[in-house]
Amino acid sequence: MKFWPLLCLFSITVLQLSAQSVDGFVKDTKTKEALSFVNVGIIGKSIGTVTDDHGHFSLNIGTVTTDTLKISMVGYEPIKIAVNDFIKKQPTDKIYFLNPSTKQLSEVKIKGNKLKEAVLGNTTQSKSTDAGFSSNKLGNEIGEIIKIKKSPTWLKRFNASLVVGPTDSVKLRLNFYTVKDGLPDQLIQTQNIFVTVKKGDEQIEVDLKPYNIYVDDKFIVSLEWIKDTGGHGIMFSASLFGSAIISRETSQANWEKIGIAGVGFNVLAAY
Repeated sequence: MKFWPLLCLFSITVLQLSAQSVDGFVKDTKTKEALSFVNVGIIGKSIGTVTDDHGHFSLNIGTVTTDTLKISMVGYEPIKIAVNDFIKKQPTDKIYFLNPSTKQLSEVKIKGNKLKEAVLGNTTQSKSTDAGFSSNKLGNEIGEIIKIKKSPTWLKRFNASLVVGPTDSVKLRLNFYTVKDGLPDQLIQTQNIFVTVKKGDEQIEVDLKPYNIYVDDKFIVSLEWIKDTGGHGIMFSASLFGSAIISRETSQANWEKIGIAGVGFNVLAAY
């Protein structure tokens, strides 16, 4: 028994040495302005976050690791930094610059004078079955695979039904991805699509026409938690035995398929 306090002290010391808090700022290379809502995290691990309104982020990461940190946001070229190099830069150099992406949307032409419209995806408005964010960690993301009827397809509006709304307003980001091996691969849109959900809201509707999003094959639509405003508890309508929910715990973490219920995300599309 007399060795127990020493063992406790040793354990606490090891824990303190195994992780440390680091922070930094992300800015635009050309304008030098702070970039809000940038994804920052260790690739493949649930250690990530999103920058705040001032471009600032803070992470708890290991001290010695061969992992890689990734900083990315739609509209910018991502950067990757070895975690060991990242730690060495602390605390003297904390500013990270992103270059605007040169990626341009390819011109899409849909033949014919009249387009057909259809609602694609999970249209459930069930109040008895629901699904939601696993936490309010910044970068927590959930989504649904949606199949199309014809290529190319133009996405006009995103829809989702809420079973439980937030306790306060929350800010989310709507993302569209190509699919590889049943999981998200590359972002499709070239602009951020922000969604504010307020207390009392029962529906989410987002006009997608200004973003000119066209898809050639099945895709994944997701909502990402990007700003902690005090609100929590969002639950969406879901349906049993639908396609599995696609989720990741935080920025840059691995994607996973969860459960047998599909979340009620759908889009109004034209083709």
